[in-house]
Amino acid sequence: MNSNDDSASLLTQIADTIDAKSSVRIVGGNSKAMLGGLSTDDNSRELSTLSHSGIIQYEPTELVVSVRAGTALADLKKTLSESDQMLPFDPPTAPASTIGGVLACGLSGPRRPFNGSARDYVLGMRIINGRAQDLSFGGEVMKNVAGYDVSRLQVSAWGTLGLLLDVSMKVLPRPEVELTLVQQAEENDTQGFAPFLRQPLPLSGAMLIDRQRYFRLSGSEAAVRAAASSLGGETFADGDSLWRSVRDQTHEFFTRNREQGKTLWRLSVADYTPALPLSGQWLHEWAGAQRWLLTDEVGEKIYQTAADAGGHAMRYQQCKAGESVFQPLHGAMLGLQSKLRDSFDPSRVFNRGRFHPELEH
Repeated sequence: MNSNDDSASLLTQIADTIDAKSSVRIVGGNSKAMLGGLSTDDNSRELSTLSHSGIIQYEPTELVVSVRAGTALADLKKTLSESDQMLPFDPPTAPASTIGGVLACGLSGPRRPFNGSARDYVLGMRIINGRAQDLSFGGEVMKNVAGYDVSRLQVSAWGTLGLLLDVSMKVLPRPEVELTLVQQAEENDTQGFAPFLRQPLPLSGAMLIDRQRYFRLSGSEAAVRAAASSLGGETFADGDSLWRSVRDQTHEFFTRNREQGKTLWRLSVADYTPALPLSGQWLHEWAGAQRWLLTDEVGEKIYQTAADAGGHAMRYQQCKAGESVFQPLHGAMLGLQSKLRDSFDPSRVFNRGRFHPELEH
């Protein structure tokens, strides 16, 4: 395997930043620049991971891959595809995406409620923390994970708990057959997924948009054929393109409405939650557990509505100064998150302002 270990240089840059009492903005392919909060340090330095890239080890028979954080996601997926394997959490793929950026932001695609999240497939990780220490956690087998699971804490931390260097992940074989079905449905009928979720069906995608409910079935030919007969509906001819466009946000739902100046939100709630009392245009993904909303509603109302439903919301586009991006933290969760940040990055060296600025005080 060809890989470039640039960790020594990255470690030196972080140590210099600490000495200068400054901060760094971690950047890979910069494909997530429009997400997260704005930097709160005008003097922060950009720290690129692109020089630290490549596949360290890949054993198709073991279903495990170890890779540098600056590796292009497209390159990793191509390598896995050559062995008829895939990343089970189906991460969104932009032209410049790196695996480090995907894991730092915790991004998963349409397969997530059926296969698991990005965090579920991380076996081990190597990071540099806010004390300029090169640390390794976990390993390359599931049973090696025990106790305080530092590797998985790094997923969805938006680079605020350390600089990701290397990661080991479990991968899975690609399905033998995939088929997409479409059914007519009532608008925003999120609870209509429930009868199908109670059945032993090989689902790998389920969404509702424009009064149509889509299901993707994945597995052996016999299993998919039997499930399609049970589900009913019409075969959707170009299912691959449909799910890819939703995953990568090239679907017309995202593109046509951005031109109208509306704000895109991602709300996470239980899949059985009734339609939420917010105006706008909806795309219900993950069988109703992930809900995309294009709206003019104010952030405070959206956060409160999500909290009332037992979930949370995120502003999913470039914010403006003073706008909150993530569901505000309160009480015990605020205290726990603050202690985590203190443990890994006491001087707040990494990505100031990017993720829950309330943790930086």
